[in-house]
Amino acid sequence: MTNNWVYKGFGNENSFKELARNFNTSEYIVKILINRGVEPSKIGQFLNPDENNFYDPFLMKGMKESVGRIKESIEKRENILIYGDYDVDGITSTSILYRFFKMVGLKPYFFIPHRLEEGYGVSKNGIDFAFSKNVTLMITVDCGTTAFEEIEYAKRKGLDVIVTDHHEVSDKLPSAFSIVNPNRDDETYPFKSLAGCGVVFKLIQALDKSIGLDFSVIDNFIDFVTLGTIADVVPLIDENRTITSIGLKHLKNVKNFGIKSLIEVSDLQRNLINSYHVGFILAPRINAMGRMDNATKAVNLLITDDKKEAEKLAKELNKKNRLRQEVDQDVYDEAVEMIERGSLHKNRTIVVAKENWHEGVIGIVASRLVEKYNKPTIMISIVDDIGKGSGRSTQNFHLYNALKELEDILLSFGGHRLAAGITLKRENIEAFKIRFEEYAKLISEWKDYEKNIEIDCILPLDTIDLDFYEKLEKLEPFGYMNPQPVFLSKKVDVVGYPLILKDKHLRVCLKQGERAFDAIWFNNGKEMMSKLTQPGKQFDVVYNIMKNEYSGKILLQLRIIDIMESE
Repeated sequence: MTNNWVYKGFGNENSFKELARNFNTSEYIVKILINRGVEPSKIGQFLNPDENNFYDPFLMKGMKESVGRIKESIEKRENILIYGDYDVDGITSTSILYRFFKMVGLKPYFFIPHRLEEGYGVSKNGIDFAFSKNVTLMITVDCGTTAFEEIEYAKRKGLDVIVTDHHEVSDKLPSAFSIVNPNRDDETYPFKSLAGCGVVFKLIQALDKSIGLDFSVIDNFIDFVTLGTIADVVPLIDENRTITSIGLKHLKNVKNFGIKSLIEVSDLQRNLINSYHVGFILAPRINAMGRMDNATKAVNLLITDDKKEAEKLAKELNKKNRLRQEVDQDVYDEAVEMIERGSLHKNRTIVVAKENWHEGVIGIVASRLVEKYNKPTIMISIVDDIGKGSGRSTQNFHLYNALKELEDILLSFGGHRLAAGITLKRENIEAFKIRFEEYAKLISEWKDYEKNIEIDCILPLDTIDLDFYEKLEKLEPFGYMNPQPVFLSKKVDVVGYPLILKDKHLRVCLKQGERAFDAIWFNNGKEMMSKLTQPGKQFDVVYNIMKNEYSGKILLQLRIIDIMESE
């Protein structure tokens, strides 16, 4: 696949240098922020987010009513059930609220549906469990916005239901006691992209403002919110940036036994943890239990105050993650073979279905296929006469809106722009494939599926040193809508002879002027070897900057994204 390099530089050098002096940073850091749409007046706030950046939680619709009802339940010592979800966002949301109620003296219950047996969202089984425990207030986290029938069922059982959620909202809302969701159509809250755990965090902030808690909301819950926010791939800007910036600092000194044990079994150093470690090392281990078994054990890991139990559960999650990786690879290989054999990658969309694919991994596989083909992708596992699908999308294709257009042949669906789940009858799968592709043809062009590399800044190699890297780290946490900066250096020489590592990675020394850096290009070794060894050639190189620590030494390395022969 040919990549398009996109660089939208603007502004003038003098203003960049002046802003850099004002904020004690590099002019290249300023260029990155300006090119990403950060207003000059907001640069200081972006580089140094703190608690003052949080919005008033009572600006959110339904918050006042929810706080009032929860205050009443605390005063009356009611039985409360937290109804969660089996992904990291749902697990952390459940854990936060559970720990909160324990800290104010209640003995709450929680319920996480089984992914394979019950599926996503509120179920009558969970409501019956609440009823059996004499629960009078049920609070949903990371779900509930589309649970119309189930909430009516809960009300008939005598339960009040507070919905806290962040998923896309349909044309109407269920008749819950109150609904807190920043994506409500009537919502005026300044930031709509909170994760489910972020909404729960705002609820606890509101309770703190209302009743005056005798403990710190930040100190007790920000670690959990950071895990869930990064894992759910919501935009790491605005209030999410504030949450995760503060939270990553807290994670370096985390007190929670569950999180500490998970960090240890993952062979991570707490003082070095960043958003990559959370998103790609810790989160998959938490997710694995819900994907391969029952997520209840993942919640237990985060709520236990017993160090030995935490260590035992962390090891179990680690083991489940290894199993998940094996199943994931098997399903991925099968899906790629089906796509290539059927030339599905030549379409605008990819939909593949197979009997009894493990439902716990099809979402991960869909993500990997989007990365490989840059097409909206839905993986469907068929069991008996029902297909359950998990979809992932590209930035240019709103997956939830597409599914809304096809809801007449779906039994259920839910999600947001980049990720969604569907359920449909086996007999409708082929019709779904055809109409999904037709919808894509209607609303998109082929250029929307070209892979663009967004370049943040043209950078001379002699600019890169440890001082520059420290300034670069101020842009953390990296993630969706705040990706790791991508740099372009022009007319770079290849020094010496490139090496092939593990039969697929390319290691090379790049030099510009008097400055040279070790660089690595993952999964592109053999393809580029002949091009890079041509004598007298110079190259334009697109890359990230990485820091490696080895034997007490700190070394900077370039991670190559793409290379083009210089003009």
